[in-house]
Amino acid sequence: MVIKVKIRIWVDKDGQEIIGPGIYNILKALEETGSIASAARKLGYSYKFIWTYIKKLEDTLGVPLVESRRGGKERGVSELTEVGKLLLKYYEDMSKEVEGITKIWEGRFNEFLSNIEQYAATRQSRGEEEIPYYDEE
Repeated sequence: MVIKVKIRIWVDKDGQEIIGPGIYNILKALEETGSIASAARKLGYSYKFIWTYIKKLEDTLGVPLVESRRGGKERGVSELTEVGKLLLKYYEDMSKEVEGITKIWEGRFNEFLSNIEQYAATRQSRGEEEIPYYDEE
């Protein structure tokens, strides 16, 4: 028996998403690739989608998350600001903590469901009938 507790984590500020799996993946790809265009290609999104999403988030937070420099030999370079890096770190730390808690609950549910299976097998071996549920009206 495989028990899996599944959770999707995101943080809202006044109803506006600040970070969740989507923006985390965008910022992480940008950090890894050093470019909005490369991050967009890596994730299968358009440049405009990534740029617009980041700008919307920056407007919500009131601070820049990405610094971009144009051109030259290396073409354009985009890097996360300190706030952008902190946002990723907070999300990663929170995700690790929540993952630890889900592992604990997976163990608890595994034990619980094993006990239920044992209980059901014991009742069946004794020939006890299960009382069907019905709603009296």
